[in-house]
Amino acid sequence: MTRHLLAIAAALAISAPLIGEASLRIAVASNFHQTLSKIAAAYQGEHPEAELVLIPGSSGKLYAQIAKGAAFDAFFSADVERPKKLEELKIAPPETRFTFALGVLAFWQPGSQAAAFSQTQTLARANAQLAPFGAAAAEATERLPFPPHRTVTAVSVAQAFTFAQSGAADSAFVSYSQLRQLGIAEREYILVAPDLHAPIAQQAIALNTRAETLAFLKFCQSPHAQAIIVADGYRTP
Repeated sequence: MTRHLLAIAAALAISAPLIGEASLRIAVASNFHQTLSKIAAAYQGEHPEAELVLIPGSSGKLYAQIAKGAAFDAFFSADVERPKKLEELKIAPPETRFTFALGVLAFWQPGSQAAAFSQTQTLARANAQLAPFGAAAAEATERLPFPPHRTVTAVSVAQAFTFAQSGAADSAFVSYSQLRQLGIAEREYILVAPDLHAPIAQQAIALNTRAETLAFLKFCQSPHAQAIIVADGYRTP
C-alpha cells in the first residue's frame, strides 16, 4: 500500500504542485477529529509549508457530501464500508484505502471506585445498526457476565457516553479514546478484550491523486502518527 502511494506520488511529482501551494481539505469522522488534528500538527512540524484544513462530521454525512461531489482531498471514516464504497464507485482512486486505527471498546461506570459488570442496572450502548461501536457492544454484552438490566439505546457512541455522564444510565459501552481524551479515572472503566467482538476498523482513503494528498496519507501510516493514535486510545492494525 505504502509503495503504491509512493509510486503515484513520484509519477505526479513533475506536474503536481508543491505541498503548500494549495491547502488540503480532509473530511474526518468526529470521533477521530482531535487525534487527526494532532497528526496534522506533527506533519506541519516537518512540512511547515503544508496547509491542512480538517472538516469534522459524522461518517454518513461526510460520505453523502463526497458522493455528491464535495471538494475534499481525503476521507477518514469511522468504518470500513464507506471508504470501500467510494472505491467501488470509482469516486476514490484505487489502492489508496487503508486502516488507520482500530477502535477500543470500554465499559464505563461514572463515579465508580471499581467498575464491575455485575453492578450494572441500566446500560447505555450505541445502536448496533447505526454505529460500529454499537455492534461491538451488542456482541460483548452477550459474552460478559451482566446481571439482568435495562438497555438504553443511543444513536451513537458519543450519545451513549452522554447518557452515562448525565445519569440516564449507570453504565455505558463507550470508546476508550473518549475516556482518554477527557482524563477519566482508570478505576471507572474496563477495557473490553478485543476477542469479544468484531474489530472496530476505521479506514481512510484518498479522493484524488495529488502528490500532497498522498504524502499526508503516507505520513498517517508512519510510526510517528501511529504513536499519536495509540496515545489517544486506539489500537493500530
